[in-house]
Amino acid sequence: MKIREIMTSIKKTSADTTVSDAAKLMDAKIIGGLLIEEEGKVIGIVTERDVLRKIVAKGRDPTTTLVKDIMSTPLITIDPEKSLEEANEIMAQKNIRRLPVESNGSIVGMITIRDISDNLRYTLGKSLLKHRENDFVRNHF
Repeated sequence: MKIREIMTSIKKTSADTTVSDAAKLMDAKIIGGLLIEEEGKVIGIVTERDVLRKIVAKGRDPTTTLVKDIMSTPLITIDPEKSLEEANEIMAQKNIRRLPVESNGSIVGMITIRDISDNLRYTLGKSLLKHRENDFVRNHF
């Protein structure tokens, strides 16, 4: 299965957005991360984990701290034609949970570790059923 088949739409915010406003946006959209944009270009990502570790744990003020000050950059991305297995490997190696999808220099989607887990489980289940059907046919006909 290819990344393009399961990637989701992206949500962005300005680099000058406060962490507090970014957290409210993530809450409203029910998402765990936002791409950070400056002058029309995506320059980083902020996740719930960033807010927890870089703001809450450090006692910083989320109403005055900007997302550009805590974002992860440079972005680690994947091509939409790559496989779920390749995305899973990148995420495991880099210890990340969200992977922006990049095509022709533009971010076109997002894939999360949950997307991969859900779809690999489905693909594995489908493969096992097919394998059992093949065994049944071989053994009974």
